[in-house]
Amino acid sequence: MKKRMLSLALAGILAVSCLAGCGSDQGSETTESTTAQGTQETQGGSNETAQTDTQELEPATIQIWLGGPGKQKDSDRIWEQFNEMLQEYVPNTTVEFTVMTTAEYGERFNQMLAAGEAVDLAWVASWVTGAMNDNIRDGNLMALDDLLDQYGQGIKEELGQEVLDMHRYSEDNLLYYLISWQGLYSNVRAIKVPTEFAELAGDTWLEDTQEVVTKWWNDYSSPEDFQAVFDQLDIYFKALQDNDQLYAGMNVGIFTGFCYANHLSSENSLQIRDCNVGVVHNDDTFTVIDAIDTDYYRVFAENMADFYEKGYVRSDIASLETGTLTFITGGEFTPNTTVIDVHNALTSDTAAMYSAQAGVDISLIQIEERGYLSKGDASAVAIPYCADEPERAMMVLDALYTVPELYQLLIYGIEGEHYTDNGDGTITTSYGSQGTSDADYGLWKWTIGTCKNSLVTQADTPGYYDELLAQEETAIVSPFNNFTLDTSSVQDIVAAVQAIDSEYGDMIRKGYLGDQWEATMDQWIAERKAAGVDTLIAEMQRQIDEYVEANQITSWQ
Repeated sequence: MKKRMLSLALAGILAVSCLAGCGSDQGSETTESTTAQGTQETQGGSNETAQTDTQELEPATIQIWLGGPGKQKDSDRIWEQFNEMLQEYVPNTTVEFTVMTTAEYGERFNQMLAAGEAVDLAWVASWVTGAMNDNIRDGNLMALDDLLDQYGQGIKEELGQEVLDMHRYSEDNLLYYLISWQGLYSNVRAIKVPTEFAELAGDTWLEDTQEVVTKWWNDYSSPEDFQAVFDQLDIYFKALQDNDQLYAGMNVGIFTGFCYANHLSSENSLQIRDCNVGVVHNDDTFTVIDAIDTDYYRVFAENMADFYEKGYVRSDIASLETGTLTFITGGEFTPNTTVIDVHNALTSDTAAMYSAQAGVDISLIQIEERGYLSKGDASAVAIPYCADEPERAMMVLDALYTVPELYQLLIYGIEGEHYTDNGDGTITTSYGSQGTSDADYGLWKWTIGTCKNSLVTQADTPGYYDELLAQEETAIVSPFNNFTLDTSSVQDIVAAVQAIDSEYGDMIRKGYLGDQWEATMDQWIAERKAAGVDTLIAEMQRQIDEYVEANQITSWQ
């Protein structure tokens, strides 16, 4: 069944009008009558039927850009069928889709903005299209409040006022993007290892490692707590090496990223992007630091150099495209198979989900015990400033949020052709959970609309999104959710530090410097200081202090 035909606002735009006779027989009874736009209440006795006058929308074509697998074999046919179905909800509207890989999307997005190209609805993601606040501050995105009130009542109902409000831009309290909901319960990481491999490291290795990881992340007192984590990992990698099961060892990009090697808060607003400047995790003094110039980061750098020397990191890591390294999938082990991973563990059945994906039993070592209600700016949609049809774009987006069948056609294609309905609430696709470039059809469900409307593939877990919704009810809400760091006065320094970090960071993370790691660290720190990192620290500290005082914040949670 359709969740709703149209939001009330869209029904209004399609000109449902009640003529004079609508309320001519006033009475105490309220009855419902079905119009071309849905169900409407009318006053009067039974058998009173509302009269309608449907004024059709003028024909319009809108452009929608999405990140994804790129154009596929059956894309044109599916999009044509999508447009046919769309007429029931947004008449006289045609959508032209452009789907690009993330590798090209960021550059094309910036080119589109510079040229003022008429794109009406665009996927935006902080990790691809740049920080949301920067795009808002630069005037790249339209404010959406009026459009949402007029044409997006279904979106407002789906997301809820609290979620909408936490994504407002703090300087004017307006909305500039709408999250593509995939759950806002986040920052609940876990280390993933094959259970049989963990057993090679010792009968109590999992329990011992959980103990040191918990102390490191939740009760940190000194760099020795971080060192204890590496000591446990050393035991694991050595056991696999001795048993000729190390394969590709550690994927340094994924592992070090999720382990917060710089020890900064996971809140994006409490870091200066790609500068390693920010507030330390759980520091109730909210002190801004240079995360590279710390004993903590030296523990990380020394151990990565040690792991490289011991062979736990691929010897060709300096030139290797780390994207070719993947965690165990389908029980298959190759020279590119990594034997440890770190990812979110948001629900109670996460271990079972990862085990199904890996094809072997997976054990988790939990890092966080409880997650945060975080912003969804990792995947959202926005209306660029240069859009030709912003009103129609919001109507189409409202339909995608509120009509499951329309969303499912766009994401999965045609039942019986692009996926099989298993009859038990699940489907089987040819590509797993997410469409690939070589699939006949299949997009990424988390780029537009809401994953509440998604189907459960063979790679998904039934009830996953329901549990995320339940977890959101008790999630920690950061007091800095609406803090906006303004780096406009220090942009030159930010750019200089980012360039320095891109040069040195990779060498340290991949560990291939050997005994030269410490001298390289000293040089890195010196160049950061010469570039003005202390000025960044002072500016960020000033803004955080003002925010803390204005909002009377006394602790991290």
